[in-house]
Amino acid sequence: MNYDIASFRGDSNIGIFFKTSDKITLVPKNLDEETKEKIEKKLKTEIVEASVWDSNLLGIYTVMNSYGIILPKTVLDKEVALFKALDLNVTILDSDYNALGNLIVCNDKFAIVSPIIGKEYLKEIRDVLNVEVEVRKILNNNLVGSMAYVTNKGILFNRNIKEEEAQEIAEKFKVKNYGAGSINMGNVYVSIGIIANSYGLIAGEKSSPYEIQIALEALGLL
Repeated sequence: MNYDIASFRGDSNIGIFFKTSDKITLVPKNLDEETKEKIEKKLKTEIVEASVWDSNLLGIYTVMNSYGIILPKTVLDKEVALFKALDLNVTILDSDYNALGNLIVCNDKFAIVSPIIGKEYLKEIRDVLNVEVEVRKILNNNLVGSMAYVTNKGILFNRNIKEEEAQEIAEKFKVKNYGAGSINMGNVYVSIGIIANSYGLIAGEKSSPYEIQIALEALGLL
């Protein structure tokens, strides 16, 4: 099996607390060893304990792919030093919005940026992630990072997306696999409830077997 289930301190919304790429998984400090082992086994990445603004909300505050990481301006100097020690491009986006993980969704090929992020930041985003960038909504929603979870192999969309839009977005991310579903027993904001990359999936522990099956298919993990 290339998936597992987990929670963080009893919260199944694990996508709020973790961020992963095909190389690195950011986890909260003092994460329990059992969850670390699950990540290492299923996602096959280096594990880095981190925080942003002394917060565990790594999935909310960061945007990351295999090339770089985008941090909000609230990040502390000591935290920036840790990220700069990683083999990643690092930028601090001087935007009024801190919850960047909700506003940008990317893989190693492409990124969608919410229209509420200023156009003056697009070159910076493109350069740090080393991808082409498009400004658009998903499901007519500005919270593009909540509407879809993207890896280098597939995309899991909010179950309400229409096929035409899903196919169009999948082509731009250069993935063959995509699908629409929910997580944690009906939560359509799928990125809140999973962490995944090209190697595996970890779903919130409240997720049903059916939801996990849909996610595995959408992300090209079957």
